[in-house]
Amino acid sequence: MAEAVKLIALLKAESGMSRQEFGERWVKGHAPLTLQFKKLKGYRINVAIDEYQEVEGDLPFDGTAELWWDSLQEMQEDFDSEEARRAVADADTFTLQRVHICTREHVLR
Repeated sequence: MAEAVKLIALLKAESGMSRQEFGERWVKGHAPLTLQFKKLKGYRINVAIDEYQEVEGDLPFDGTAELWWDSLQEMQEDFDSEEARRAVADADTFTLQRVHICTREHVLR
């Protein structure tokens, strides 16, 4: 049986974009494109808050996303789709940097 995979994405907003603008653009503009991935099982967006951070000044990233699939093969099939190409092109318009880490989740609580 295939093991589920989770992609953790770290995103940095485009220069000059407030965190609020970034979050709204991501959730309302970009997320609907990602939700078109046919094999995607779940999608969470986490936008950093301004009220509290452990570091002063600019954060290295402004948000994270969690996307998961039932198998690595299903993730790869989604990534090799026209839907993914549209989502990547869109992400290029509002992010300065994106780092993706493919993981296997261990739920402890």
